[in-house]
Amino acid sequence: MKEYDLSKMRELLHDFYNLTGIKICIYDSAENELCYYPEKLSPFCRLLREESEADEKCRACDRRAFAECKRTHRRAVYTCHAGLLECFSPILYHEKIIGYIVIGQIRTENEAPAALGEALRELYGKLPTIEMDKISSAIRILDACAGYEYLKTLVSDYDERIDARLSAYIEENLAGDLSVSALCRKFRLSRSELYSLFREYFSSSVADFVKARRLQKARLLLQQTHLPVAKIAALCGIPDYNYFSKQFKRAFGVSPSAARGGAE
Repeated sequence: MKEYDLSKMRELLHDFYNLTGIKICIYDSAENELCYYPEKLSPFCRLLREESEADEKCRACDRRAFAECKRTHRRAVYTCHAGLLECFSPILYHEKIIGYIVIGQIRTENEAPAALGEALRELYGKLPTIEMDKISSAIRILDACAGYEYLKTLVSDYDERIDARLSAYIEENLAGDLSVSALCRKFRLSRSELYSLFREYFSSSVADFVKARRLQKARLLLQQTHLPVAKIAALCGIPDYNYFSKQFKRAFGVSPSAARGGAE
């Protein structure tokens, strides 16, 4: 996501918070948090999530909400295990979920859940209580934000050109780490999403696409430079000379030296 887009998103979140006093954030389609306002976690939630069991319960709540949005393409409203209200609304672009806008960490009751420890109960008591009527109004505004065309533009800019950005990144980094894990980290995608994108846009597996680009680049360098074959193989991300030679001949029907015009 371009910094310009994130800046514009934060302006929108800031305005929402000013009107409602409710924390809000935006996630991409892979469920990665892009931005939030005013803070990622309240002091109550930060302390709560220091406990591994409670943290897993929080994550499970989020997973269920994302899954519900994906299943119905509608908002999911629930009370989390710690007694706070959360609302997830999908951002739809041509009927496809391209992100989520979420409000949460909302206290609706005066009393903390009995299962909470003393420190957590104290922090829970410091959360502002928001009446259900105001929460309902905030949820309606949330739905309007999720359908706001300008917000769709900001989020879809990340998602819509993903094929071009993947192709360009691979081309520019042929000598580097282009493994599935590395590409998932770079583009904030799950493995299943990455596989799906390559099938949809390139009709190829990730490994086959990367290998083809590397071999094509190697053939170009062989034809246009006098670099040693081993050097070209390394520059194209296939440092094992024997493996490179076998894959090159399999792809183009000739050895690297023959492709350059030399003897077999």
